[in-house]
Formats: sequence, C-alpha cells, structure tokens
Amino acid sequence: MADDEAIRVKVVKKLARKKVVGNHKKQVETVKNWFATDEQGRAEELIREMIREPDAPLQGYGGSRDNVRLTSISDAKAYIREHGGDLPWGLRD
Repeated sequence: MADDEAIRVKVVKKLARKKVVGNHKKQVETVKNWFATDEQGRAEELIREMIREPDAPLQGYGGSRDNVRLTSISDAKAYIREHGGDLPWGLRD
C-alpha cells in the first residue's frame, strides 16, 4: 500500500494530466476509483483533507455534488515538484 504523500501526489498528477481545472470537475467518487481497491478508502480521506488545506492545489466545487478540481495547473506542477513527484508527460516545461 502506498504512503499518504504518494497518494496525494498521484491525485494531483491525475487531475493535472486530465486538466481538471476551471469549469472541468470530477466527483470525489470518480477520483478515488483511479486507485487500487485497497487504497480507495484512504485516497478519499486524503482528497477531503486536501480540499480543506490552504496550500493544497485542490478545491471542492459544486453544492450537493461532491466535486473536486485543481486551483490551477501551475499550482499542481509546483505541488508535485515540492513533494518529490515527477511531472507527468504533457506537463513538463
């Protein structure tokens, strides 16, 4: 099972690669399903924690729908770099 930091970076990488920013959003349920079955519960917890953190590049979006999006692609890139991840193909400078 991956550690929490690796899961956080993977969430940001996936959202950045899929360009989930602006009006584009994904349901938390969808994002957690990108992970292995044994990691899905922890991934959902970490996504919800990241939404509340001021320095994380994630934000909740939408009223009754449980949606998430990136604050910006540049914030996502900075977060990935700061937390030891490699930028996914297509986001490299």
